[in-house]
Amino acid sequence: MKILLLSHYYYPEVGAPQRRWRILVDHLRASGHQVITVAPHPHYPYPDRAGFFGSGVGRGRRRVEVRLGGSWDTGVDGERILRVPYLRSGASMARQVLDQTVSATGAMSAVIDRLRGKAKPDVIISTTPALPFLLTGDTLSRALGVPHVAEVRDAWPDLISEMNLVTGAVGKYLPRTLTHPLERRFLPNLFTRAQRRAAVVVVTTEGFKHRLEDRGVTAEVVRSGVSPAELAGASGLTATGAIPIISSDLEGHSLVAPKTAKAKTGLNLLYVGTVGRSQDLGTSIRALARTEGVRLRIVGDGVDISRLTTVASEAGVFVEFFPQHAGVELAAHWDWADAGLVSLSSLESYEYTVPSKLYSLMARQIPVLGVVAGEAADIITDTAAGEVARPGDVDSVATAMMTMRKRIEAGDVFGANPPAGQEPREWVIRHASAAAMGHSYERILQQVVA
Repeated sequence: MKILLLSHYYYPEVGAPQRRWRILVDHLRASGHQVITVAPHPHYPYPDRAGFFGSGVGRGRRRVEVRLGGSWDTGVDGERILRVPYLRSGASMARQVLDQTVSATGAMSAVIDRLRGKAKPDVIISTTPALPFLLTGDTLSRALGVPHVAEVRDAWPDLISEMNLVTGAVGKYLPRTLTHPLERRFLPNLFTRAQRRAAVVVVTTEGFKHRLEDRGVTAEVVRSGVSPAELAGASGLTATGAIPIISSDLEGHSLVAPKTAKAKTGLNLLYVGTVGRSQDLGTSIRALARTEGVRLRIVGDGVDISRLTTVASEAGVFVEFFPQHAGVELAAHWDWADAGLVSLSSLESYEYTVPSKLYSLMARQIPVLGVVAGEAADIITDTAAGEVARPGDVDSVATAMMTMRKRIEAGDVFGANPPAGQEPREWVIRHASAAAMGHSYERILQQVVA
């Protein structure tokens, strides 16, 4: 099968979408399928390629020279990558949307120019969170006469109105009388129609699948999967609740050795990942002011960094901020940590979202402090993987922090006494492993191509 993937985020960048598709491409190619990815030149989360390759993550990674009209690259799994233009991005939402739109338009032009006739794919996959790529996949599907699989990793298009994305992006330039109908009706309807035309929409939670089906959308669930290296490393952990030392090219998500448990005083809490509005890390920072002995580190990049430093200063708490790391540098942070923080804002749609980092922590048997609701909270509770707090509720987060601190100091083993068959690592193997994700995707693709 010839598979065409359209994505704004791809290796050698580091992030949840990049990691998901590196795992999937590896599985699909191992199963004998041909994969061509169309993506912009690596730059996220930096403004441009120079910023990315000059960063701690990008430095030393192979870079491709820019040529007008796109350039071919070869991925780490042997897939062909057609690199397309992008717009120098920035912290503002408007710049990010423009960047995604430029790349989505370039992707459409590149595919029409180079992948017609005998080179035509058997199926097109588009993946968010870059929404313009959903429309590109829909348009190319109709132009080439091939099925479209629309992957929607978060609750799109619902988040457009809940996050007031249009107003946030261009509210300084356009009146509310124009931005309001755009984000409440026009854009949600536009993307919902594209979802209905797709052969199938792939989502990551059961809850959002049911929500889309109520709108007449055909949907299937493929959870974000953890890599084989993570599971292989996690299997070597002892029953003492040891926390792993991590080293990998994928956000440090695989294990090389367990860290021996020792007597603890206080709680070292680590957040690794995108630092944006959706994560609402400000609530956790404010909660620190109502706790004792809880230390927080945030490792990552994103548009909310400067605001969060201000929040910490105003709250009178000390929070350590570090830029995005991978491999050995990130291993040192996990060696410091007692538990991992998973956080989302209080928007209703996030009740239908499960951050992929939750599965990684569960696989590695790292205790989880989940500032989440809905399906993600249920998973943590059902598997006894950690403590749960209500998003946006400072008191609830502070209480969860103190409860986790006491359990860490007492040497409790998280995930040790869940209901039968619900151990965190075993749950991940059944529902969110690379094998489970790959086989589910392959089944869906074979069905839509048949």
